[in-house]
Amino acid sequence: MADSKLRIGLVGAGTIMRVAHAPTLHASVDAELAAVFDVELKRANAISKSFGGRAYDNLEQMLAAADLDAVIVATPNCFHEKNVIAAAEHGLHVLCEKPLAIDVASAARMIKTCDDSGVVLQTGFNQRFWTQNRIAREIIDCGLIGEIHQMRSLYSEKSTAYPATTAFRYDLVKSGGATIIDLTVHRIDIARYLVGDIASVFAELEHSFLPEKVDDNVWLLTKFVNGARGCLTSNRISPNIGDGTDIFGTEGTIHIATESINPHNSAPLRVYTEKSKSQLPDILQQACYPDAWWKEFDGGWITVKPPRSNPYRLQLEEFCASIREGRPSHVSGVDGLRAQEVVQAGYLSHESGTWVDLPLPANAPFNIPTYS
Repeated sequence: MADSKLRIGLVGAGTIMRVAHAPTLHASVDAELAAVFDVELKRANAISKSFGGRAYDNLEQMLAAADLDAVIVATPNCFHEKNVIAAAEHGLHVLCEKPLAIDVASAARMIKTCDDSGVVLQTGFNQRFWTQNRIAREIIDCGLIGEIHQMRSLYSEKSTAYPATTAFRYDLVKSGGATIIDLTVHRIDIARYLVGDIASVFAELEHSFLPEKVDDNVWLLTKFVNGARGCLTSNRISPNIGDGTDIFGTEGTIHIATESINPHNSAPLRVYTEKSKSQLPDILQQACYPDAWWKEFDGGWITVKPPRSNPYRLQLEEFCASIREGRPSHVSGVDGLRAQEVVQAGYLSHESGTWVDLPLPANAPFNIPTYS
């Protein structure tokens, strides 16, 4: 394995496989696309024809016969658990698209099976791999913006923007939720990545526009373990891709844009600081501009425009590295479970109209939410 490419199979042949995972594998120096499964063989054949690998419409046959090292799972959410467990029981490492599962109990079973089988389980939170989010984490870790007390994040996209193969996202039995589990879950993970674990959740999940009776207008208030407060919001209404994350500390502010650049988010990363140039980390020293060339920077906004890297490429590199090095992924199954825990707490808050504390008990109820 150390001297050859990892052989990876795709479980599912929908849009995210066609536009992201398959082309990333095709271009990889670490891995190759060896097989593609989909319940509709026509879809599997279409990806195989373009990017390689043998097409299957029987998952067990692919797992047994394709001589794989790992799989990427991207099926409707309700099938994640059985697909991940099937792969793990065949000794295959797994990268599972977010959400890891439709409820916390399912996520816990997936993690246990992968641990018992000695395989890597990585959750597909690709936004962790945007370079601006990684730089923001470095800036926070070095203490530049001081103690974080507040954050907010928006991620919105109209329902017709993404070229989905099917409409499973709006069938709550198959998806386990709509906007919160598809869009907001990304920013739940980013909030955990940049600020820390979440201790309590209050949710407003509303159906306000779409013909399907699903959550299309989401607001989450969060209390973090470290005492900070947050607001995470998404909708499936906005014609533009609404985007932006702000981190507010005692000594500075960070603003991040990942999904779109627009008049409100005109740069991928901006940092406000009152510190002088000599107090800045290297990445900011190279990006700060004083009022005149003969002056030293002594505080203000710094704009950072890192090279635009493909987060799916970086995500795959991390998956391959964790397999080769025999270590857990830096975006583990537990990260997927913790994000799912916030989603499920949001459903419970929606039902009760109260704050819901985390972690959830092992027997926390999960009911498909209903909306008027």
